[in-house]
Amino acid sequence: MKLVIREYLASLRERDELDAVLPDLLTELGFTVYSRPGRGTRQYGVDVAAVGKGRDGIKRVHLFSVKSGDLNRNEWNTASPQSLRPSLDEILDVYVTSRIPLEFTDLPIAICLCFGGAIDEQVRAEVIAYIRRYTTDKISFEEWNGDLLAQVILDGILREGLLPAPLRSHLRKAVAMVEEPDIALTHFERLLSALVTSPGDSPAKRLSQARLINICLWIMFVWAREADNVEAPYRASERAMLAVWHLLRGDIVGSGRTAEKASLVLNELIELHFAIWDELFTKKILPFADVRHGLSTAIGSHASIDINLKLFDMIGRLALRGLWMAWQLSPNPGPVVLTDEVLATYPSALTEEKNILVEKIDTLCKQLVQIISNNRSLLSPIGDWQAIDIALALTLLATRSPFHGAIDQWLEEMTKRTIFAYQTHGQYPTCNSSYWDLVEHPAERNDEYRNENTQGSILYPLLALWAAARGNQQVVDEIAAFKMEKLSDCTFQTWLPDEDSEADIYFGGAIHGAALTGIPVTSGSRDTFDFVFEEVNSNGHYDALSVIDFGHWPILLTACRSHRLPVPAHVWRDLLPAIERPPASSGS
Repeated sequence: MKLVIREYLASLRERDELDAVLPDLLTELGFTVYSRPGRGTRQYGVDVAAVGKGRDGIKRVHLFSVKSGDLNRNEWNTASPQSLRPSLDEILDVYVTSRIPLEFTDLPIAICLCFGGAIDEQVRAEVIAYIRRYTTDKISFEEWNGDLLAQVILDGILREGLLPAPLRSHLRKAVAMVEEPDIALTHFERLLSALVTSPGDSPAKRLSQARLINICLWIMFVWAREADNVEAPYRASERAMLAVWHLLRGDIVGSGRTAEKASLVLNELIELHFAIWDELFTKKILPFADVRHGLSTAIGSHASIDINLKLFDMIGRLALRGLWMAWQLSPNPGPVVLTDEVLATYPSALTEEKNILVEKIDTLCKQLVQIISNNRSLLSPIGDWQAIDIALALTLLATRSPFHGAIDQWLEEMTKRTIFAYQTHGQYPTCNSSYWDLVEHPAERNDEYRNENTQGSILYPLLALWAAARGNQQVVDEIAAFKMEKLSDCTFQTWLPDEDSEADIYFGGAIHGAALTGIPVTSGSRDTFDFVFEEVNSNGHYDALSVIDFGHWPILLTACRSHRLPVPAHVWRDLLPAIERPPASSGS
């Protein structure tokens, strides 16, 4: 286990990785962390500052200067201000004399050289000479290398009381099998299940369990990154985020110091999820968004079903990341169209940050449209449940008005192609989710087989709902006619939360929620829209969900995507009424 952790620490990068993990390690050791890594502010050589008892039992101010990997000559002392020695000079010259809080100024100081690897023997003599030169009665130096940090993790976050031997085995297997994502995820989920189903009986114990989940995910991610395959940690990060919310939701929605600590742990996990997303999408997927059939080819399968399944999964992941960005910009309890009026509510002091976020959202929307346009499988869903990823993608496009036209085109193409596939016994959407059944679909070309595979649908009512919201009556009428002629026995339905959902939705427990069935789609009307939102307005269980009450609606969307639940229409209460396209002007 220590070898696994040691390798993980050596592979961590300095910025946003090792310095992001260190505060949790210190907290578990009983330290009080009073300064964390920051951007845009001068830190004078100190990445993390904490107060606590050292290995000799003496309470000190510990000032950590963090570097990645091994400490070699380049990392120790070059012209770069990022080298360790210039950082230590800044600590001695500025931080020690003017930046330590007044309540800690009488305490002795330990300047900690922190790195994930070891000191290169070529520079050890220089490091020792520096330490001897500047050590005083008040100032001492400590070496926090990879071996020490690995032991700190084992004695702290991964201690036997929190992570017994059977769970350590699951962690090792999850790490060892990162190139087999299904197997790795199975072991990681067993670890999560053991922690979430036996929550600590105090906030401190639950926080320790949440930090444990965070560090286990970090270990899995870093090993997967080294193997150049981060599929397993991406899927694990969604489950980990949901598990931590399930574990800490009672603490987060409270007030005081405990709520602050719980929110910080959740935020660290969300940021790690974003880092894994960036590793997967920014480097491997988005560069090919504008290449014709680029992503379809990159999937590397000759089976059309593999390409179809992977592409729809991909756009769901992409859309969810964009919706997290939209969440940062809007105070609403759900996604909205990010108009100038909405954006004006963002703090004026953060105008530059707002502009950057809007630009990133527009870029993601553009790339999403390019991916759909360049990979034609995304016009022909083969699984009815792919409505979940389609719903997320539509939601992201709806948040920015320049992309509302793309919604119309996509709805029209999907409607036309799925109806045509059904009529010609092609690969029409089926409610069967078995992979091998999908490979053979359609296994038979007769009405009995078609009726069996279209007993219910969340896809067609979704298309009709969004078409009605956009005022695209042509699509509504096509679906209505298709329903009447071919799908008279198919139940048009969707999912809504109920009183059991709060307990089960985040960690994917027992069956919960309610089916809204009999959704009408009628030619010449928008009764689909009226029917769905009449039920939405009378269903209060959505607003009772802790994640909605706390304003973190993207976590609910993550639960829907991860556990394959239809997106509840409550999410669009403020969005759909605002996206209706203006009527076409008549010629003079």
